[in-house]
Amino acid sequence: MDWKSAFARARRGLREERRLYLVAVSSLSVAFLCLAVALLFMQNLGEFGQRWGQSNHLSVYLADDAAANDVAQLRVVLEGLTEVEHVERVSSEQARSEFMAQSTMHDDLSSLPADVFPASLEIELANGTPVQRLEGLAQRLGSFRAVAEVETYSSFFERLDSLLRAGRGLAMGLALLVSLCVLAVVGNTIRLAVARRTREIEVMKLCGATDAFVRRPFVLEGAFQGSMSAFLALALLTLAFLLLRDRADGMLTALTGTRLLFLSPLAMVGLLVGGALAGAIGSALSLRRYLVV
Repeated sequence: MDWKSAFARARRGLREERRLYLVAVSSLSVAFLCLAVALLFMQNLGEFGQRWGQSNHLSVYLADDAAANDVAQLRVVLEGLTEVEHVERVSSEQARSEFMAQSTMHDDLSSLPADVFPASLEIELANGTPVQRLEGLAQRLGSFRAVAEVETYSSFFERLDSLLRAGRGLAMGLALLVSLCVLAVVGNTIRLAVARRTREIEVMKLCGATDAFVRRPFVLEGAFQGSMSAFLALALLTLAFLLLRDRADGMLTALTGTRLLFLSPLAMVGLLVGGALAGAIGSALSLRRYLVV
């Protein structure tokens, strides 16, 4: 197959129909930008869920009247368990200091006394600890006199899992919608380009050109539209990410202890390749139906 000739004719077609293709690429870039933002949100949400879901963190809040001997005994029991890797006691004053350090409302909350923040034992469990074991440990800890409440964060993880599943479904639906938009926009654009080059196509057919020879540059033009739209969307997202990263990192670090991540190289390559494939398919489908050769 003479791809060199196909690329040359595709470049000429892009130059001649640059205004038409510019409108198409601009429209598709908005769709790809929406998809890229959804993927970025999903990646950061997944990273957050992985970080906190694998931490196996347990908070044991101590009663206000807990005796020092009872707390010491509780800590000895915890440190003797095989699934417990680390136990750290956080006093009310330490809890208040950590909260104030992470809060952006220092002036409004500076008058809060340390008693508002309960003392606790922060427990890190070994990775892979079964959920049943975690719940059983929480129930046993709740029977100690020094314990006021045990927080396993299980309800939080359940809500996070539901949010992740809903987000994945939304991203898949958005990807399908973007694919349909690419097929429609590229298909209509190629039809207009074919209509403007009808005489050229007729001459090539009279000279013995095959169907594949005629279709090949249009498919390349469709692939260019899709990939260029995805590239522009990634460029806009990168610019917005660089401008807003510092502010977003501050908020995320204070709230979740994580930093904002950009799309992985695999996701970016997937967007570019997916855009090119969708554009090529849209062009091929359009030619199959409307190009008589």
